[in-house]
Amino acid sequence: MLLPARLAHISAEQDWQHTTAYPPLGFTPFSEGALGNGDTFGLYWPIGREASEPIVVETWHDEWRIQPHFSSLDAFLQAHAAAEDEYVGTPSLADDPASPRAAFLEAKEQIAQRKPDAAIALLEGALAIVPEYTDALTLLHGQYVRAGRIEDAVTVAIQAIISPPSFGGPPLKALQWLRTQPVPEGEPDPIWRACGQLSFHFGGSKDNADYPVLLAAIDTYLAQGKHVCAATLMQTYAELMSAETVSFQERHAFEPAAFIARQLAVSAMLPQGSRDPARLWSNDLA
Repeated sequence: MLLPARLAHISAEQDWQHTTAYPPLGFTPFSEGALGNGDTFGLYWPIGREASEPIVVETWHDEWRIQPHFSSLDAFLQAHAAAEDEYVGTPSLADDPASPRAAFLEAKEQIAQRKPDAAIALLEGALAIVPEYTDALTLLHGQYVRAGRIEDAVTVAIQAIISPPSFGGPPLKALQWLRTQPVPEGEPDPIWRACGQLSFHFGGSKDNADYPVLLAAIDTYLAQGKHVCAATLMQTYAELMSAETVSFQERHAFEPAAFIARQLAVSAMLPQGSRDPARLWSNDLA
């Protein structure tokens, strides 16, 4: 993973270890901007963008959410300096034109003003930076459907389903819509093929048939060499399963440390490099 040029201006936790599903793999916290309520800002490398400098996100730990506020560390540092010890919130598009969250919020405004083309452009821009931004994916899916862009809508629906709940969701409308689309003969995507078996209703039950379907899809993506899709769905699976009870996890043979180890092993196959934080601060990467 590529470290940002102005790394020396923040107190990044260089001994950060990925021991739980949340915050997601690819996140490294730093102390600047923290209010002391448990939420922190951090560097985040979107999946498949490991060779690029990270964006800056904020954890909303009570909700297990990640908010992609800033498109770069530079943009965060400028906002932090201007805040003068006040809370550093989502920047405006004027201050950070590439802010994924600012683009998402503005897209919602454009939709309210019946300007779908402008909304689509904003959402596509946000997703070019954070492909696993679930909130932006679900919003864009609805706009593609309304515009009659069915092929694009299918692609975005699948991406929304495999993307982590920490970035938004659940993508129930996208899933329900995808079920109505006839699956072409020989369709390679395992989520589209199996979408009729998914409910995306989690918690509160002794068993859930979604989990074996998601595991099988991960294995299929790996067999197809689609390592970005596999890594994305693995993060989603880890977050969903981690929200279940310990007894539920045991029934599904989910052991957090072992699953994280598998995530790290899969991330080593990503085209732009591993997401292992232990390698982040090594001399050859820094």
